[in-house]
Amino acid sequence: MAERCVFPRGLLPTEAVIVTDGNERSALAVVRSLGGRGVPVYVGADTVSSLAGVSRYCRGSFVYPSPWTHPHEYLASLLDYARRFHAGLIFPMTDIAVEILGEYQQGGGKEFTVPIPSLGDYQGLSNKFHLMAWSQQAEIPIPATLFIQGRQYLEAELDKIQRWPVVVKPGRSVIRDGVLWKKTAVAVASNREALRQLYRERWYLKWPSLIQEQVIGFGEGVFGLFVGGKPTALFAHRRLREKPPSGGVSVLRESIPLPPAMTDYASRIMQSATWQGVAMVEFKVASDTGVPYLMEVNGRFWGSLQLAIDAGVDFPWLLYQLVLTGQYPNEIVPYQIGVKSRWWLGDVDHWLIRLKKSDSALNLPPGTPSKWETLISLVRSHDPNTRSEVYQTNDPEPWQFELKIYLRSMLGEFVQGLYRRLAPVSMAVRSVWWDVGTRLGKVRSPMVVARVESITHMLLLCKGNICRSPFAAEYLRMKLQAARLGIEVVSAGLDTNAGDPADSQAQCSAAEFGIDLSRHRTAVVSGDMVARADLLIVMELAHKDMLFQSFPEARNKTLMLGHFARSPILNIADPFGKRPEVFRSCYGQLMEACDGLVSILQRAT
Repeated sequence: MAERCVFPRGLLPTEAVIVTDGNERSALAVVRSLGGRGVPVYVGADTVSSLAGVSRYCRGSFVYPSPWTHPHEYLASLLDYARRFHAGLIFPMTDIAVEILGEYQQGGGKEFTVPIPSLGDYQGLSNKFHLMAWSQQAEIPIPATLFIQGRQYLEAELDKIQRWPVVVKPGRSVIRDGVLWKKTAVAVASNREALRQLYRERWYLKWPSLIQEQVIGFGEGVFGLFVGGKPTALFAHRRLREKPPSGGVSVLRESIPLPPAMTDYASRIMQSATWQGVAMVEFKVASDTGVPYLMEVNGRFWGSLQLAIDAGVDFPWLLYQLVLTGQYPNEIVPYQIGVKSRWWLGDVDHWLIRLKKSDSALNLPPGTPSKWETLISLVRSHDPNTRSEVYQTNDPEPWQFELKIYLRSMLGEFVQGLYRRLAPVSMAVRSVWWDVGTRLGKVRSPMVVARVESITHMLLLCKGNICRSPFAAEYLRMKLQAARLGIEVVSAGLDTNAGDPADSQAQCSAAEFGIDLSRHRTAVVSGDMVARADLLIVMELAHKDMLFQSFPEARNKTLMLGHFARSPILNIADPFGKRPEVFRSCYGQLMEACDGLVSILQRAT
């Protein structure tokens, strides 16, 4: 540790550290690294208990509000705990944590240090759109790429696509939408229509995005600690297995020698940003040519951090010393080659997915180990070069915590799967009962009977709020007004982006029925909407699951619109992206069901 540097520092340069996102495995690696060396480490999470928070090396843990739904309260909570624990350093473990904390420091906040050079530098590297454009000019290999400035520019670029499938990448992993941050996701499109549908459905593709040729190969990465863009510690690994198997989070990985070409590319990228701190530069190596294609750069700790520590490069400790004392290594730290790290439960999931689907369905490259070879590798426990990422004999609590959560999740998936299988049968029986009962005048919905005078507000829901629920709401308003029933009707989406217009085909088809959707703008369902509504109406069984997961209080006042049709309908299917005749059929079902609802409301009065 011969060299020194000046690192932007807060007003409390104390030894105590706060680690965010305690359920991340990288957070556990940081806690074990620093806590094992006697550093006071405190862990925050948006759950009462967390993976890193139960480690013996955690001095204390705390709960903060979700940064996704309450970013201001999240920041205020971190500030409060930083003062309470006298912590001068916060390690943000996820993109959203970096964004919120970096924005605070950019605005002049100096109560703690966030180990990135600046928010602008971080955003410059994490913006895939800008990074790929720069890399192309710098002659760093990237997959064949179309740069799409927004969804309105897609059609002009379609003829340039020569090979399918393609990978669609949003420009950024998290995007601010209004006052809230939202997570984006990479997707694969197998043909033109699938690509068009992606750009219609995904709210974040209205911003700049990439369409890239799919690279068949294996993932490798170069990870480093940089000072002024100069590497002071470097490490490389190869992904051996991922979850999902076709590409995702690595569940088994191995330390490899620094690949000369990738190391050069990584160093050039970091030097261009004069980067200060840790970063991950990820590549995909093509199986046929061996060319490493740049995938992304993350200016924060990465998921497989524990492997680097096990191999001999303790990045959390090196970064801690850099921030607190300004010291860093004057030469590249050596490490062991051939060390493997396994996230065991993730590896179990990898095998289960392989068991359910064929290699061709998963688009796995030639030479991929068979599912049975994978199973043998999974159950082998005597390999001295393979370390468990989570389980450690001297710190078993995180493993026990993770296993408990995993088993609980598996049980929940089993119950949900059973429910999905039985729900159509149950719904069919209820629908027949409903149909016969209403025809005989003997049965009314428990929501509508006797309490109709108390229903003053209805909330109609579908997934996107661009096709079904806006049409049904407009038609229902018209029918209720004609029936002189003073009930307010609004619509919203369960998974949508606020402020978008109705789908263009929806507007055209609705006009054929005398319904004007030109002024409609999408709304996202909220707790206030649910609380205000006396009756909530959804289009599909799946919508109930989505609604109740976020708003369990809606269970006792939610019905399916299809129940009210003359011949009860289980699901009123989404016409989005379909032909005009599909829209007409859907809108006919909606009108029939709304007519039935209004009729029951009239009789109940």
